[in-house]
Amino acid sequence: MLSHGPIVLAVALLLPALARAESATEALKARDAEIRAALPPKGQEITPEVRARLEDIVRKTVDVHGMVQAAMAESWGKATDAQRKRVQAAFEKRFSRLSGDQLDRYRSSAIAYGTEVDSGGGAVRVPTQVDVMGEPTEIAYAMRRQKDGWRIEDVLVDGSSTVADYRASFAKTIAKDGIDGLIRRLESAGTKKGGAAKGGDPMEPGEKPSSRAGKAATP
Repeated sequence: MLSHGPIVLAVALLLPALARAESATEALKARDAEIRAALPPKGQEITPEVRARLEDIVRKTVDVHGMVQAAMAESWGKATDAQRKRVQAAFEKRFSRLSGDQLDRYRSSAIAYGTEVDSGGGAVRVPTQVDVMGEPTEIAYAMRRQKDGWRIEDVLVDGSSTVADYRASFAKTIAKDGIDGLIRRLESAGTKKGGAAKGGDPMEPGEKPSSRAGKAATP
């Protein structure tokens, strides 16, 4: 079974395509086409410029603010404005890096879309199966249409919520080192290849979550 690799492999829809699409599923399909068109042929190196452009797509496709707020839970209300800005910026940078790390794997992936499910309150869930090198993984995207198009609020990999995993990891870090400690770890992880950070990476809480983040960010 693919080790939670596609989470940030799950989030790369182009914003204009998201805004045009009539449904969340169509938005995901449009993003998939945009990403594959931007990637160089297999065997060619992904340049820093292409990687940066695709990571930017991830940032514009995911509801980063909502994801961070949900992951911090009650700690979000206790954080100062300055702390909120720093944690969101660090989270966004780390999430984008995790997504970019999955691009090579994404080139060899195949995606099958299931039937879109209305979750109520304007939210939908789009189930997919991602097959990477013969290894299938069930990935469901929790999405909501916002004023600028569809945004991903959570990614469930094999039934496990990315946001819930982050929430548990963040709570543990905050209990030990406070909100400033969480910020330091996120900032450290976002500047190091592979996310290595002293004391651990709070966005890699479980077994190989970096690959899960990749799944979530690039469908």
